[in-house]
Amino acid sequence: MAKSLVRILACLGMAFVSFCLLTGCRKEADRPKMETIGGVTYVHNPAIPLHPEINVTFEEELTFKDKDETGEIRLYRPGRFIADAGGNLYVVDHSDMSIKVFDARGRYLRAIGRKGSGPGEFGEIYEMAALPDGRLLVTDFETRRTSFFSPEGLFLSSFQWKKSLSQVYLATDSSYTVNEMIVSEEGSEPWVKTIDFTGKELLAFGKFRYPESKMMQVGESVFSTSVPWSPASVFAGDQKNQWLYHCLNDKYLIEVYDGQGRLFRKIDRPYEPPPVTGEDIEEYESRFKDRPDHPFAKLAKEIKLPKVKTVTDRMIVDSDGNLWVRTNEEKKGGEQKLTAFDVLDSKGFYTARVWLDFVPQFFPDGKMYRYVEDEQTGTSQIKRFRIVWK
Repeated sequence: MAKSLVRILACLGMAFVSFCLLTGCRKEADRPKMETIGGVTYVHNPAIPLHPEINVTFEEELTFKDKDETGEIRLYRPGRFIADAGGNLYVVDHSDMSIKVFDARGRYLRAIGRKGSGPGEFGEIYEMAALPDGRLLVTDFETRRTSFFSPEGLFLSSFQWKKSLSQVYLATDSSYTVNEMIVSEEGSEPWVKTIDFTGKELLAFGKFRYPESKMMQVGESVFSTSVPWSPASVFAGDQKNQWLYHCLNDKYLIEVYDGQGRLFRKIDRPYEPPPVTGEDIEEYESRFKDRPDHPFAKLAKEIKLPKVKTVTDRMIVDSDGNLWVRTNEEKKGGEQKLTAFDVLDSKGFYTARVWLDFVPQFFPDGKMYRYVEDEQTGTSQIKRFRIVWK
């Protein structure tokens, strides 16, 4: 059982109940079943989580403000962010294409890089990763290179990409696992590969799947849009265990690969996909009402939406090794729209289901970080929360 759920049950005085649930007090049909086939362990979960009574809340701890203690603006147009093991926050500032660094108390420390193409400069920052040894890895989509910085923010080195790289899923002190797009006569194919810090390919996890897309050429420009709820590969990296989770989301089947690219586990559970409703269709079509002559609006008219939604469009791993699967199930919670998240522990057991009105963006060191809109200013601020299971 994951550490977080052990803490919950201990706090509630339910350790015995937990043992009972996992060892036989539940009906046979309500317990996970495991089997090994061809060296792969299959975890067959029931439809109901092991702990349906457990819920989670997030208690706000800190707001990372755009101004420092003297009132000087340090953060203008915040974008992607990450936090390292010490709680330092790294935020992309699109105003000058730099990375603004804040400590665990929210104090501004420094800026890393600036707009440009020289050493230590950025054209368009795409991803960041905090390496175990304290270095910062930054991928740049425009200059097509990966750069490295010291814990103090000093530029160390960089290398040019041989192909197009995008999402970073895992990172060690000598390599990282990324999505690589390979263009062939058949179209664009997404691969997941581990590459060292010179750009050399170390291993390939395999070829995966992009969502279905529609294309239209207008003059010399090509417009493309993906088909909503079309099957696609969804990934999440477990940095602690160096595992890669993958779900081809037309089914509730999650594959788990180890750091050597070996598929060692498959996780499933009974799942009824929610239908695509008339309200969903109206919401999709409303995106293009203000620009009916735009190529995207014309493309949208050609798209035939599926009858049911896919399982998920996002998975994320917290620092205790729990996998959070954001399903496409929604319900009303007062005036808010709530989305169901399945929580699976590091053994693949379906432990809990929670309904949230937001999407957790980052789970380092037992905390949760996300953007929250300031109602007074209309701007978004990054906040840190303590995770409380009840």
